[in-house]
Amino acid sequence: MTDALVASIPGEPEIPTLPELLASTGTLPLSVLSSPDTSAYLSHLTTLPLSELTSQPAELSSSSAQLTNALTTLCYTSYPTFLSIHSSTSALSSSLSAFSSSLDALISSLPSLESSAQSFAEDTRSIQKDRRKAALVLEHHDKLHDVLSLPTLLDSCVRNHTYNEALLLAQHAAGLAARFPENALVQSVKAECDARVQAMLGQLLRMLSEQAKLPALFRAVGFLRKMDVLDEPELALAFLTGRGVYLDGLLKTVEVEKKGVEGDKEREKEAYARYLKKYVDLWRECVYDVVTQYTTIFLERAPSTSRAAPTQLHMLLTTFTGLHLQRLLALLRETLPHIPDPSLLTSLLTQLTYCANSFARVGMDFKGLLAPIFIDAVRMGVQNELEGAADGWCDALKPSTSYKFKTASKRPSRFIVAAAAALSPPLPTDTQLQALSSGPPNVPPPILVSYPPLATYTNAILTALNGLRLLAPVELLDDLLRALDASLARGLGTLLSLARDRPWTSEPKYMPVEDEDQKEIETLKSAGTVYVKVFVPFLRRALVEGVYGVKMGEVDVSPGEDLHTALKEWEGWRADVDGETTEGQ
Repeated sequence: MTDALVASIPGEPEIPTLPELLASTGTLPLSVLSSPDTSAYLSHLTTLPLSELTSQPAELSSSSAQLTNALTTLCYTSYPTFLSIHSSTSALSSSLSAFSSSLDALISSLPSLESSAQSFAEDTRSIQKDRRKAALVLEHHDKLHDVLSLPTLLDSCVRNHTYNEALLLAQHAAGLAARFPENALVQSVKAECDARVQAMLGQLLRMLSEQAKLPALFRAVGFLRKMDVLDEPELALAFLTGRGVYLDGLLKTVEVEKKGVEGDKEREKEAYARYLKKYVDLWRECVYDVVTQYTTIFLERAPSTSRAAPTQLHMLLTTFTGLHLQRLLALLRETLPHIPDPSLLTSLLTQLTYCANSFARVGMDFKGLLAPIFIDAVRMGVQNELEGAADGWCDALKPSTSYKFKTASKRPSRFIVAAAAALSPPLPTDTQLQALSSGPPNVPPPILVSYPPLATYTNAILTALNGLRLLAPVELLDDLLRALDASLARGLGTLLSLARDRPWTSEPKYMPVEDEDQKEIETLKSAGTVYVKVFVPFLRRALVEGVYGVKMGEVDVSPGEDLHTALKEWEGWRADVDGETTEGQ
């Protein structure tokens, strides 16, 4: 504290420190004495008591001697190490000098190396980019191969009809395209897969127009539903369209039945009948299959996610069946007139009735639509047969242009009446006329045998009526009776023309007839009497009572206008001829 006070007195010189005092003796320099170790030792000395301080020289001498001995021992025992350290130090010094010079050369060459490296990097940048791409491709080779093979695999699945796997591949391609919308490779793969999917769509749609059973059609529709390209009504319409195409193609195969028979009426009507039978069989089978298939696929097992109204699906089926039913009815209207045989018509009607009964189970009973068509066909067929019978009668009475008027073979007595009855042509008695109205309506009067052309005419009309008995619509009674009256009126008119024209003689009609001509006139009068009083009533009764079972008195069976006119003209001719005969006598 005293030193501090003394040091703080102004004007007094500073007291030197212990290291300074020791340095002033010249023993050791101040720098050594000021080192941390020396300063710490000196500070330690200042803390020692005097006794210990006085003993410090001896302790230091002892420590110095010990250290000298230890150093001597160390030098003696470790001199090789010191020599090695010395040589290493010398070598290190020379190496450091060489390293320094090499380092200076390296530092001077670094700028040119850097510029060369930069130039090399610029030159190899595109190569490195391609190499990185190639390395990346090689690293993901398996994945890329799987992606690139998607179109090929999908095409193979489509060709092998493994549509479920094809749809999974298409979904995978679509998922990849959604994940990588900017990747051109993935988008091209997606486009190729879409093309294959379109081919699969066309293949599935073609299956709907080919021969296939319900399981195959159900499977095809199921895959179309999974593709989700058509809603349920569109899919139902595509199904019906395809089945309609198949049905049309199948129905065209039976058209061969009606080819090659033109000109032969007998073969023609049989060919048309066979054609219609096969057509109806195919139509019934195919349309019924379509109805049941459509019902099973779209109405009974429709997916729960479908939002199509059931009425819309039902309407499509109704339209399809109605269209094909109209085609069938149109074909019947067109073809039945070529089949005048009632037995064939009856067979066809029975077949169509069974067909309508089978369709009645699916709500498509069309029996009521058949009646008008068959009524028209029966009407036309019977009318044609009646006209054909009248044509035969008229042809038998018309003179041939290859004969002269006075040819004996064309005299009425030679062809209208049988040779056995030519001298006295038979006339109906009152008993025969009464029996005509009360006897069996289907038994021809025996007197007609005496007049061969009239008997032939009778057989032709009875043949038509016998066929009509197999299929006799009640609605046609009046029409057929009028047609029969027209045929009978035409036949009577031809007989009247023969009687008036007298083609067997060249004499004018106003001159008196000779005895030979009088015989021909009597023959015509007898034939006309049988025609009017026996032939006409019998055939009209055969139609009304024999075919329809209706009594003549229960319906209005008065002769038609044509027949009534012909009967009046006949009576007028007879009156004229009888008057001429009376005047001549």
